[in-house]
Formats: sequence, structure tokens, C-alpha cells
Amino acid sequence: MSTTHACPGGCGRNVPHHHLACRSCWYRLPTKLRTSISVTYRRDRGAHAAALVNAIRWYAEHPRGGTR
Repeated sequence: MSTTHACPGGCGRNVPHHHLACRSCWYRLPTKLRTSISVTYRRDRGAHAAALVNAIRWYAEHPRGGTR
């Protein structure tokens, strides 16, 4: 099993598997999405998975550079 994965924020960095994104991309996420991920971690597996999907969708809709 790989210990890293590509940051979904579009920066091209690899991040540890237990992080969603690199530090700079993490802070690009709106506070509401970051909070949703944080408060559901290890508390509600389904809600946490949904929060991660929402964050990844947000990255897809808001690429670096705002070209969309």
C-alpha cells in the first residue's frame, strides 16, 4: 500500500495517505468544508466520507488559478 497520494487540490504534490491535501490546498477549502471533515473524523464514518467527497468535488469545481 502506498503511503502517499496525489493532492486533490491540483498542486501536483504527494501527501501522506492520512491527509486529504497538502497544507496550502487544505487552506484553499472553505472553512465549512474543512470543519465538516474535521468534526466527522473518527466519529461518523459515513458523514466523513461524504465530507471528503464534497471537498474533492469543490477542488474539481475550483481549480488552482480560477480558470473555471
